[in-house]
Amino acid sequence: MAKETNENKNTGGARYLHGRRDIVTSADAINASNVVAIVSQAYVTHLANKSDIDYLYKYYKGDQPILYREKEIRPEILNRIVENRANAIVAFRVGYTIGKPVQYVSCVSDESVSDKIATFNDLCRVAGKATKDKQLVEWQMICGTGYRLILPNEDKKAKVPFRICTPDPRQAFVIYRNDIWRTPLAGVYFTVDDNKNVHFDVYTPTEYFRIEGEQSGKLVMQDGNAMGRIPIIEYPLNMARIGAFEVVLPLLDALNNLDSNNLDSVEQTVQSLLVATNCDFDEGVTANKIRESGMVCIKSVGDSHADIKIIGESLKQTDTEILKQNLLQAINEIAGIPAQGNGYQGDSSNNGAVILKNGWQGAETKAQDFEAMFREPEQMAIEIMLDICKRLSKLNLNPDDVDVKFTRRNYEDLLAKSQTLVTMLGNDKIHPQSAYEVCGLFVDPQDAYNMGMDWFNKQQEQVPEGGGGPESEPKEGTTNDQGQTWVAGYWQKRSADTR
Repeated sequence: MAKETNENKNTGGARYLHGRRDIVTSADAINASNVVAIVSQAYVTHLANKSDIDYLYKYYKGDQPILYREKEIRPEILNRIVENRANAIVAFRVGYTIGKPVQYVSCVSDESVSDKIATFNDLCRVAGKATKDKQLVEWQMICGTGYRLILPNEDKKAKVPFRICTPDPRQAFVIYRNDIWRTPLAGVYFTVDDNKNVHFDVYTPTEYFRIEGEQSGKLVMQDGNAMGRIPIIEYPLNMARIGAFEVVLPLLDALNNLDSNNLDSVEQTVQSLLVATNCDFDEGVTANKIRESGMVCIKSVGDSHADIKIIGESLKQTDTEILKQNLLQAINEIAGIPAQGNGYQGDSSNNGAVILKNGWQGAETKAQDFEAMFREPEQMAIEIMLDICKRLSKLNLNPDDVDVKFTRRNYEDLLAKSQTLVTMLGNDKIHPQSAYEVCGLFVDPQDAYNMGMDWFNKQQEQVPEGGGGPESEPKEGTTNDQGQTWVAGYWQKRSADTR
């Protein structure tokens, strides 16, 4: 049996968490007169969050309570097995939601705006934003929240005028006003030097402060914030800031315990004890030597018959396997992980039925929930980046014209999406732009529509004079030398089974 402790660290028993705490203040604004007091108070709350994040990060890396398991009975047979499902949950959720880079698309039907957004996407690519997004989402899945820092590029010759960083959430936090709007008042990032001294960088919408000291902090620097915005943005995964595997921590610990006990059972069966009943041994054979030999000596009452037997009772693997599968099913359903097949089972169901049955719909629902929470802070990041671009480069783009597009799974059901597009384009009561937006075939429907209209106009320009009217068209059903038939205003190849 594992010995449980109540230690709030990874060197003892299990620890079950319930999300990160909001960091708020009652002040209307943060300035030089109150910044030290407010940051010191917020830092106390952050330390509690930091302890939780550190525990979850270690758990994600494999430092889990089962590694500190102890046994009182036969302590020499002690297995500590970590089946790191927490890592698998994070890896799947990150890959499924952000495996393809986030793209920015146009919200308006203006070709010049689409060109500017293409330039903006190119700047983000050069700045390595896709990698930063992956790091950010990974932190979100581990501890329930993540942070992004955006500052102007100090290198004036750089192609990208802004820099993007993903701070460690154990060293960053945002202070909100304690009202219904939860307005961000300051973003804080701190470092610890070799002498264990804490240094805080505090950004408000109008000022920058440098504070040194953890207990009795001292304001050592004050400067203006030319950006006019808080460059540190928080990306909560959900309202409670709960990580992807945090809600299944009890089940994960139970799974590790089950695996460890199963292996203990196998070893105990192999190393079964011999029981010697009413047996005498040579002098000099001590109890310790008998024990080392895997033997126990007893005397029976009322019976002098000598006997030696093997004690061996192993767990029924069928029962434990059923229990393990039940645990895995509960973990996958709660965490939004699709069921994994064994590779030998066929399925004649259609694609939609398999998606629903195997849990892919649950994964998609989790991803859609993630997108809804990701958009608002990402829009704040877009405003900061475009503001820097406007001041330091020639790119002048309105943030309201930019939308966030996730490219997940747009490659599926291409035939159905294409048929939807063709059907809608053939209806003269549906605007072609609506068809492009609804079909789900394109990452950027506006850009695809503009390209399509450009191509269509060029094709129309190539029609010879007097050759484009209905009176010059071939008769319906006319066949040319290439075996094509004129149907509904187009030359179409006649299929083999057409009569």
